[in-house]
Amino acid sequence: MELPYQGRAIIEDNFDSVRITIPSRKNYFIILFMCAWLCGWFLGEASAIREILSATNKGADLFKIFWLAGWTIGGLFALKTICWQLLGKECIEIGKGVLIMKRQGDPFSKTTFYDLNSCNSFRVQNDQINAGFGRYNALRSLNEINNTGTIAFDYGMKTIRFGESIDEAEGKYLLNLLSKKKILADKNFA
Repeated sequence: MELPYQGRAIIEDNFDSVRITIPSRKNYFIILFMCAWLCGWFLGEASAIREILSATNKGADLFKIFWLAGWTIGGLFALKTICWQLLGKECIEIGKGVLIMKRQGDPFSKTTFYDLNSCNSFRVQNDQINAGFGRYNALRSLNEINNTGTIAFDYGMKTIRFGESIDEAEGKYLLNLLSKKKILADKNFA
């Protein structure tokens, strides 16, 4: 008989707030692929830098510099992906009238703060577009930090999501916990 799934989220229940830490879901194929890709990337990067520094034809240098810039951005994206896969944690702290979201292990993320009085319509919303791929589906994750996840809420005229590595049942459990603890009020669900 299979044991019931206990969830991914680590919950720290403080007196007037709750901290939820969700480790990233590891995809070892992506980790190995990106590491192998970075080996080739490094050779291309070093070769391009060497050519630019030793070039005598100035017309060709503009194209090489433009190519090198794109190649460098691709390498940074690969490093970001590896860091998130190996060290990533989604940290959400809710309480004292504020919701704070941070992605530890994501070198390009920033901490975002939301006024709980303006957070409405908390819900569990299974995002079929990202099913199976999480942050790596299309290029949505490059545009915005908080656009993937199982738990969603409206903040003004924008929908914010978090909990990308959790299942729908775990999302319902977390929202129920926040409601029972009175961190989220009925007005946050309307």
